[in-house]
Amino acid sequence: MRFLPALALGLSMLSVAARAEEPAACSAQNAILAFSDTVLTDRDKLPRLKARGFGAEAAYLKIRYGKLSMQDAAELAHRLRDSGVREAIDLAGAIDATRGGYDALKLSDPVQLNGLISTLRAILQAGDGEKLFAAIASLPPARQTSLLGSIVPAVVDWPDTEKVKLAASAGRHKLFFIQAGLAASQRDANAWPVFVAGFADQSMIPDLTRMWSWAPALVGRPALPRIPLPDAEMQAQQKSLHTVTVAAAQEPERDFLMTYVNQTGSIPPAEKAAQALMAEIAAGRVKPAGLINTAWLTAYRVLRENEADPTMVDSTLASIDVHMRAVGDVSVRDVIDRLIAVDALTPYLTGKTADLPAMPEDISAKFQAKWPLWTELAGALKSSPLSAFAKDETKGPILAELLFAAGDPARLADFVLTVEPPEMKMVLATDFAIRLDRTCASYTHHPAEALMLSGQPIFRFDPAK
Repeated sequence: MRFLPALALGLSMLSVAARAEEPAACSAQNAILAFSDTVLTDRDKLPRLKARGFGAEAAYLKIRYGKLSMQDAAELAHRLRDSGVREAIDLAGAIDATRGGYDALKLSDPVQLNGLISTLRAILQAGDGEKLFAAIASLPPARQTSLLGSIVPAVVDWPDTEKVKLAASAGRHKLFFIQAGLAASQRDANAWPVFVAGFADQSMIPDLTRMWSWAPALVGRPALPRIPLPDAEMQAQQKSLHTVTVAAAQEPERDFLMTYVNQTGSIPPAEKAAQALMAEIAAGRVKPAGLINTAWLTAYRVLRENEADPTMVDSTLASIDVHMRAVGDVSVRDVIDRLIAVDALTPYLTGKTADLPAMPEDISAKFQAKWPLWTELAGALKSSPLSAFAKDETKGPILAELLFAAGDPARLADFVLTVEPPEMKMVLATDFAIRLDRTCASYTHHPAEALMLSGQPIFRFDPAK
């Protein structure tokens, strides 16, 4: 199941639902809309196959920041869906379910909901859990699996009272995996014992406990009690692993610590990194609805400080592939190099210092040859006309990265919108629209995203509270 680690108003409320959690104005709103509009307009300049990779996230941000009516939102999403745009089927499904619940989707087979976490959330938010669960329960067990694994991530942020109701509905349809997951992910520490005590088939409890033992991490709680491990050392390891899981559940965007542990088995250094990350979150320097920058740099540096062989950290992270919107398929270590460079250059870019920094010591050997170009472009931001870089597929993305770090969304938008290679413009406009959103309303954030979504977008149209 994709979402397991180490592994859903009336018509009068529709426009309100689309604008729920509307933020105070922020300086990046105009840039977000400009980027979104550009993607939606210019994607047709790409070959059809490539064009399918762009539009869903831009449409979502256009809907939210542009305050589109739900009718206009539906028309936009349906156009993209009918053009085969990746993820647009989930965006359109979420809008349709928000407007009309499960029946509005007119599904011929509930398996069509596989992977559509936004649509599933909207169905449940619309109060159609019974219909959804009845449909899932009608499937053979082998065809239920991926749908079952999506329910808890979809509603991880729901209050316990709502999870209790949903769990009862799942139980009525004998969807015990969902029922258990909803119990395990509640904030009330007594929720699991109550579930266990009231469960009819006690022979299933050990398996359900094993499958969901990690789930309390989603709300920052200790793991479920399991059959005691044979010795104190293994018990301590299990507790340490859970600490890493708790940190991953609070982390913004993506996590690499869980993968690092899986590949190396080196738990104590990862626990130290997780504890440092949680301290940064508690201090407000890392925001779960924000960006990965400080989170990843904190985790990386503390991990390296505490690993007996620091080079193992770099070699392991260099072997872990990740897809990042702005740079494509790279390694985690490649991403960290960029974060280190941006972190070092930010005081200069924001005017806090007049001097360019020396090359950071923790830049990798691979990135050292690139550092002069980054400093050259940082200087160019203050003296050169940026239009000269709009056609350069090497320098253009770096320049945009530095403009973002400088905290100047208007100038960033001015530059990105002049970029001429159409695909590069689409990549940069999509990437920075999403990143700027995470400095504003953070509509693209979802709780426990780093642990459970792994970069999959979620399109939320929650009812106004």
